[in-house]
This record gives sequence, C-alpha cells and structure tokens, in this order.
Amino acid sequence: MSRAITSVRAVVWREVRSTTIIVTLLVAGVIEIGLRSFVASGGASGMAGLQPLVQNPAVAALYGRVANLDNGGVFVVWKMGAFLLLTVAVWAALAATRLTRAHEDDGSWDVMVIGRRNRDSVLRTTTLVLGEMGVVVAVASWLVLLIGGQSPAGSVYFGLGVLVTAWSGAAVGLLAAQFVAPRRSASQAALAVVVIAFFIRMVADSSSSTEWLRDATFFGWVEKVGAFQHVDAVALIPALSGPVLFAGVVWILQGRRDAGGALWTHRDSASAKPFLLGSSLTFAWRERSSVWRWWTVGLAAFGGILGYLTHALVALATSDPGYVALLNRFGYGAMVSGVGFIALTTAAISVAFTFLVFSWVASAASDEVKGRLDMALANGPRRLTWLASVVASGLLAVGIAAATTTTAMWLGARLSGTPMPLWTVAEAVLSSLGLIPFIVGGAIWLVGRIPRVAFAVGSVLILVAYVVQALGPILKWPTRLLQADPFHYLRAVPVQSFDLGGVVWLSLVGVGVGALGLWRYARRDVVS
Repeated sequence: MSRAITSVRAVVWREVRSTTIIVTLLVAGVIEIGLRSFVASGGASGMAGLQPLVQNPAVAALYGRVANLDNGGVFVVWKMGAFLLLTVAVWAALAATRLTRAHEDDGSWDVMVIGRRNRDSVLRTTTLVLGEMGVVVAVASWLVLLIGGQSPAGSVYFGLGVLVTAWSGAAVGLLAAQFVAPRRSASQAALAVVVIAFFIRMVADSSSSTEWLRDATFFGWVEKVGAFQHVDAVALIPALSGPVLFAGVVWILQGRRDAGGALWTHRDSASAKPFLLGSSLTFAWRERSSVWRWWTVGLAAFGGILGYLTHALVALATSDPGYVALLNRFGYGAMVSGVGFIALTTAAISVAFTFLVFSWVASAASDEVKGRLDMALANGPRRLTWLASVVASGLLAVGIAAATTTTAMWLGARLSGTPMPLWTVAEAVLSSLGLIPFIVGGAIWLVGRIPRVAFAVGSVLILVAYVVQALGPILKWPTRLLQADPFHYLRAVPVQSFDLGGVVWLSLVGVGVGALGLWRYARRDVVS
C-alpha cells in the first residue's frame, strides 16, 4: 500500500524520483570508470604522450579544452565531462517540461493550484524540486571524485559544474514550457536550445579566434571554471546566476498567460489537413514529423562540424611523427588519415542513430500509457498493424537522418580541404547503422513487456552499453563481457572490415526478441 502524498513538493518529487536515481547512478558510474581508466593507462606518466592530442583543435572541439592530463579528475573532465554534462542538461530540460507543460496539458495543474495554493506557489515548488534534483547529481559527482582520491577543491568545482548544467537545463525547459504547447513541442524546443548550446561550445573550442563564444553558452561557463586545472572562480558568478535569472523570467511570464495556454500557440481553429492521414503508416510518420526534423538537423550539424575538423587532425598527424606513434600505441592509428578519422567518429555517432530509432519505437508505449490509442485501436487498425507502422516509419526516419548526415559530413570534409569521395563517408555511416535491427527488437520487447518504463530502461541500457565498449578494453574487462555488448560488433569502416558475422548474429537475436515482444504486445491489455 503506497503512502499518502500530502504536499505539492512530495507529488513533484515522486514524479522525478526514478529518473533522478538513474541519472545519478549513471553519472557516478561513468566518473568512477574514468578514474579507473586513468590509473589503468599509467596515470600522469602514461598520459604525458597524449598532450599533442589534447591540444589538437579537432579533439578540443569534441571534448573541450584542458591544459594537461596530470590527474584523474582532469582526465574525467576531458574524456567524459562534455557528454556527461550534455546528458545532465537534456535530462533536466525534459524533467522541467514534464513537471510544468505536461501537467497543464492534461489538466492536473488545475487541481494542484486550487484552494490555498496558487499558480505562483506551485511553480515555485516545482522550480525548487528541479534545483534539488541538480544538487543530488552534483553531490554524487563530488563524492565519487573525492573518494577516488582527487583534490577536494577540484572535486567541489566539478560538482558545481554539474549543478550549473542541471540548473541551466531545467531553466531552458521551464522557459520553453511558457512559450510552447503542447509538451512534445516544448520538449523539442528545449532540446534544440541545449543542443545548439553544445554546438556553440564545440565551435568555441575549435579555434583560439572563437573562444569568446564560450560566454554565449552555459557549457562554456562550466568549462571556464576549470575544475582540476587553473580554476577561475569568477566564472561561477554568471554560471550560477544565469539559471536563477531565467527562473525569475519564467515566474513573470507565467503571470502574463492563462493556465494551459502558451505565449506562442496555434489558432483555436484551422482548416482540416487530411494529408498523411490515410493509413496507420502515414499517420505514424505525421505524428512524429517534428521528431525526425530535429534529429536530422542536429545530426547533420554534428556531422558537418566533424567533417570540417578532419583537416586539423590530419595536419597534426603529418607534422608530428611522435603523435602518430602515440595513436598507434592506443589503437587509434587509423586517425592519422581523413578516412580514418571519419570512420572512428561515425562509429561513435552510432549511439545517436540507435537512440533515435529506439525513442521512436518506444513512443508507441508513451502514446498507449497516455490514452491516445484507445479510440484509434477501437475503431482503426489492429494493434500489430499500428506497431508495425511505428517501426517502419522509425526506420525511414533513421534512413533520412543517415543520408543527411552523410552529405553534411562529406561537405564539411571537402570545405576543410580534405579530399574524400562521398561513397567513403556513406560506407562509414552505413556501417554505424548495424545495430538498428537489434535495437528495434529490444524496443519492441520493452513496449510489449514494460510499457510504462520502456523508454527509461532502454535509454539507460544504450548508454551503459556504449560506455562499456568505449572504456572496457582500456580497463581490460573480461572478453565475454565485451562480446555481450552490442557495440562490440561495430567496426571503423572502411579502415576496418565490416563484422558481417557478428552483426548478422546480433540482428537475429533482435528479431527473436522483437518477435517475443510482438507476441506479448498482441495479447496483453491496453495500458492506461
């Protein structure tokens, strides 16, 4: 029997409790793996040879700028920090739109603001909970670093960086919830702002002439703090005050609109648009049309930036023989050529493609839980037909995103002065799609078995699998564990041969798991 909830704060915390625990464990686990990787690689002496790589503009754009790698804390900042902070910002932004715009859409916000509580009070409580979420993740990050033997001051500054990122992501989500409705659109707007901020940070770190762009993004503020390096405590002033200022703006904006409305909304009436409503397949595509647009734009921008950075990395390789020897030592010798760099980066982009198709299929569970499919399934297609339509439209979305990314990456490489055939880039991107059948099968199984938590469970598994493959070989984890990781079977094509046998075996597993999920999905009741 569940305990009674007697306050707004308790209600809000109950909604975000699970995701807060998951993100906290994920961040703490990745930091711990980073510290162990530093030790396994020989510590400061083992990292001394990486100094040319650290200073390379292409690498700095991906991971951020650091002065050196003389301690485990700064290795974590360099190797994992940028993408850990991106994960925290995305999580906080989505949590903010869920706690505000989603409740205004379904009417539950109206219930909370009746009686002694008003809208300002509920918004203030929600904002405080979002702030507390960031504190939980920040404290966990600080403790893991401190227990790992890192300097107390550096650990504190890194924890504050995590806190700034969580608060900034939440502020972006709260602001998007005031401007855009419904929640899906608000979430997409918030994610777009976070991703653009990350891209701005990448451009800022790619050249000394663009460093001033760091001040335009909260990712840049955190980097300027310089945890475990030459600390700039003054950078904490705009970093911490920015989210607080935006929270005040959100409070003012809410007072200028009606509950359930948004400052930018569609008209109450509009002409009917039957386009793409003739079948379950076309409707599944139309329902998620904004999703594939944002993903395609984001992946294309990322691919274009990586392509443009190819020349900087190749230039360093041709001018420094010691750097080439270092890459060979760490198993990255292929990066000395433009083709090798593209091959290795597309292997990393594979996680984005897998997450795109997974989130697309898992959204079928979200539609079901929220009651959107009750009338459709009662009067329209069979359940298996609907799920098959979602899967087919998801595969089409991945195909469009992959083609666009290929073109953007090729154009970026050509603009940088690196000659490269379009087919070479296409071959590398196509190889990064090798996990799609397995991921689709797993997503179908999760939708059929545990629809309420399908998205959360699958997202964590994808991130953990990628971390295991990225750091497992460095830490010399058991071969059987690495072979059980799906990312183990992706290769840096075309500099490496495509693992046809491994991918086929993995795809057959995905088909089997997906068949079990379909069997369960067709026989269970609709979740509500």
